[in-house]
Amino acid sequence: MTAETRSAGLEGRWTEVGRYQIFARVSNQKVESPGRLPVVLVHGLVVSSRYMEPLAEVLSRHFTVLAPDLPGFGESSKPRHALTLPELAEALHAWLRACGIGKAMLIGNSFGCQILAELELRHPDVVDRLVLQGPTTDPAARHLPVQVWRDIVNGRREPRPMGPLSRIDYAKAGLPRAFATMRMLVRDRIEDKLPHIQAPTLVVRGTRDPVVPQEWAEQAARLLPRGRLVLIDGGTHTLNYSYPNAFASGILPFLLEGAGAPAADTVVSKMESS
Repeated sequence: MTAETRSAGLEGRWTEVGRYQIFARVSNQKVESPGRLPVVLVHGLVVSSRYMEPLAEVLSRHFTVLAPDLPGFGESSKPRHALTLPELAEALHAWLRACGIGKAMLIGNSFGCQILAELELRHPDVVDRLVLQGPTTDPAARHLPVQVWRDIVNGRREPRPMGPLSRIDYAKAGLPRAFATMRMLVRDRIEDKLPHIQAPTLVVRGTRDPVVPQEWAEQAARLLPRGRLVLIDGGTHTLNYSYPNAFASGILPFLLEGAGAPAADTVVSKMESS
């Protein structure tokens, strides 16, 4: 936790979840409608919830926002082995229950989208709706060298470099866990899971995101039974960190729809980045 974290209206919270101690950043501001479902932010590959802080600050004006560090990452417990996708999804579910959250709206970035897809298939009752921002992995580029190269290209486009935060988070996770998680990212076939997700789901892509090409974003939205697509004009892969205001503006109408929103065909709308 930093002074910047606290100025964003976030506080740290530890929760005992089975054999894990899970750390989360939680908004402490009063929201406009306290009866709304909470919003849970799920981080991406190897990093922690720290890079979710800019988005959490914006969304906390409307919702209670929680952003956990999943086991193995950030400040949370470090199990000896790298948790598999099913294990990460189960840990997230157990944390939700330990926090007394029966249902939530969940937002994932990158690898976090794969965790959320797994969670929805295993525990659909806890998912009101999903936002999959920059979902990996593009089926047409399921090769680790390609993904690494795309990530390097994205890093050069990000207006707010992730390097300093990533180095800290990778050091905390450790290289063996990082490499094992990278292999999971590439091997997981999220495209086989999307057709079975029944929750209303918004796929979000920044138009300058080299990790998630436009064709794959459109395909992902089409595969979802209740999927829609939103484009953030000029955005990159980590919209939650670099373009939090534009990202929040693009998804806020969807989040405010509430439970029971009607199914929709894929709709593409462009939002100006800011």
